[in-house]
Amino acid sequence: MQKKRLPQPKQLGDAVLLVARLGGYLGRATDPPPGHQIMWHGYAQLQTLCEGFCLNTKNSC
Repeated sequence: MQKKRLPQPKQLGDAVLLVARLGGYLGRATDPPPGHQIMWHGYAQLQTLCEGFCLNTKNSC
């Protein structure tokens, strides 16, 4: 099963929403903007993904 690729963010707000999605933000029409806790969880998940990527590459990050 191939995962759907997300489009590259063109604005800062798009990148913020991508990090929020990593933290569990659903982004429904009635949802408020993501808060600091969702952003923290998303950032922690992003850091974990980056560490895994660095371990997988031959060059150090």
